[in-house]
Amino acid sequence: MDIKDIKHRRIKFIVCDIIYDELKNKILEKWKVVNFEKRLHEHSDVLREKLQYEINKSQDYDIIVLGYGLCGNGIAGLVSPNVPLVIPRIDDCISLLLGSVEERKKQLKTEPGTYFLTCGYLGEAEDFIVSGFSEIRYKYDEETLQWIVKEMLKNYRRIVFINTGNYDPSEWRKKAKREATKLGLRFEELKGSNKFLDKIVNGNWNGQFIIAKLGVKITFDMFHNLVSK
Repeated sequence: MDIKDIKHRRIKFIVCDIIYDELKNKILEKWKVVNFEKRLHEHSDVLREKLQYEINKSQDYDIIVLGYGLCGNGIAGLVSPNVPLVIPRIDDCISLLLGSVEERKKQLKTEPGTYFLTCGYLGEAEDFIVSGFSEIRYKYDEETLQWIVKEMLKNYRRIVFINTGNYDPSEWRKKAKREATKLGLRFEELKGSNKFLDKIVNGNWNGQFIIAKLGVKITFDMFHNLVSK
């Protein structure tokens, strides 16, 4: 089977909420989509377990596509016994949203203390960054929690809102600005890129993608020498 001939293939798309928010209006209707909450990124072992369970349930499809990068090594160890597994060959969601690993590195070289945000990262929480520290948020009063968060983020200098153009950014821009103000960080907006994201749903799985052979376990080494062609 030519894996790139996706027109008549039954495809299962397993995707992070962050990337789903960018692609939900572009995914072909016939694709079966399962999206997982972004909090799973906080624990790579839990993320890997959830993804493997879903992969195991999806062995009656023709192709399984993951809307994840390496993501803190949470993808390493996954295996699909009977169905080809397609994975973006990239380090994480931020690089996907910026279009390449190189662009992410460029931004971090410009300002190492950068906290990136998008619609998917912000979600519905009013206090996104504070609420993100789920393991400590209920242990302290609000004033103490705010101080702890500022200490944990003291090496950050800016919040960057990535605008990919895939949704109306006005509400999310305001939220990102509020987060920056609360934490005393400067706010910047950066134009994102869809060149990598669109390849996921268009089936243009070139050298930027891992197409794992049946039964072959995904390893960290597969993500070496990341490309941006």
